Amino acid sequence: MALKMPLKAPPAVLAPAYDWNGFYLGGYYGAAWSQSSASTPNFAITTPVTGNVDINSTSFTAGITAGYNWQLSPTWLVGVEGDYGYLGGGQLFAEFDDPNVFVGEKNRWYATLRGRVGYVTGPSLIYLTGGVGFVRVTDTFGGTAGVPPLSSSTTTTGGVIGAGIETKLSRNWSAKTEYLYVDGGSDHTFQSNPFGSLTPASFTHSFQVIKTGLNYKFDGNWDGLPFFNGTMLASNHNWNGFYIGGNAGIGTSLTNVHSVSLSLTGNTDNYINGTGFAGGGEAGYNYLIWQKYLIGVEGDFGALAINHSVPDWNDQNPPTDVITFSQKTDWYGTLRARIGTTTGPALLYLTGGVAWVHLQDGAAPSSGFASGSLSSKTGTGWTWGGGTEVALDQHWSAKLESLYVNSGTSTRQTSGPANFGGPIPFADFKERFVIVRFGLNYAFN
Repeated sequence: MALKMPLKAPPAVLAPAYDWNGFYLGGYYGAAWSQSSASTPNFAITTPVTGNVDINSTSFTAGITAGYNWQLSPTWLVGVEGDYGYLGGGQLFAEFDDPNVFVGEKNRWYATLRGRVGYVTGPSLIYLTGGVGFVRVTDTFGGTAGVPPLSSSTTTTGGVIGAGIETKLSRNWSAKTEYLYVDGGSDHTFQSNPFGSLTPASFTHSFQVIKTGLNYKFDGNWDGLPFFNGTMLASNHNWNGFYIGGNAGIGTSLTNVHSVSLSLTGNTDNYINGTGFAGGGEAGYNYLIWQKYLIGVEGDFGALAINHSVPDWNDQNPPTDVITFSQKTDWYGTLRARIGTTTGPALLYLTGGVAWVHLQDGAAPSSGFASGSLSSKTGTGWTWGGGTEVALDQHWSAKLESLYVNSGTSTRQTSGPANFGGPIPFADFKERFVIVRFGLNYAFN
């Protein structure tokens, strides 16, 4: 009787491995916002009191990226990355109650050189990044009637920190959402000429960037762009259905204060900067059409802890009227639609809807002149943004997203020269915010 050889069990089906090693090139687009502050010594008095003014702006950004990854294990990665891009935006405005004095900045370009360290989860990478950044800016300050302000250009140098989520679209193509905070470094000081006197003006700068990028990793085998004929990657995560989660990040104020008075102040501006913690909870529902395209609804509620005040420039020393512009936020909430597409293990989406922000802002009271007002309200407006969400396992997912929030406009009474026979001055507070946050969601499916 012939002996039969024992049958071998079929090999286990292994999840596909994703190789992140090697050199890559890419491009990106996104949004950027800057917060700057200008100050000068108060040359009208002997006491060394400074005058201050805030500047902020938003803009479009786009550029190129290059880097190299070393995948140390199936789940850990280190790398180095550099980018260079256009950085628009800037403001030039007449100071709030000195209509002949102009303040401004104009951004040109930025570049960074950074390290990356990340966690690889299936075809996705969640990472932190940091290094050095450079921004080319032109600052403007000063001027009197018939005398133009002075401008000076510089390339700021400072640290960069950030985080991102990158997900494979195919073997070599990947898409990412990334946030960077760029410190403008040391003060940029130059001679300005308010009231015809040469007086140094000092500017500090900080910049934030949220961008969507597309990278291609070179491994010797050409891989066509997968958007039109590519198949979805394998995933055990079902994006359909109800989910809840939490989020944490940073909120930034981009509020503009615009004079609407007919008094001596004229038609001029100021800005209120400020950053703080933003975080809370969220819940939503996703529905996939043809298992490829996302429609959904999401609501969230959380803390927004921004608290910042800036005294009006050249109003620093009693008995001169002191106008201090202040803003304090407490909480925010949104109710939004989401639309996008899935790669299988990831969602790439846009979002927009209605937003609420509870805040207090206005011009602080001052003695000797008409009192200003600090008032609380729940502002209602709109929000839009986008992000990337990636599966961690069957139920859990992580996301990085940004939201621009317009919560309306408030008209506030300000301190002012009402006792000179003019009307009591008022100003419009145009309340604008940007929120960037990392979220963790649990899907019930």
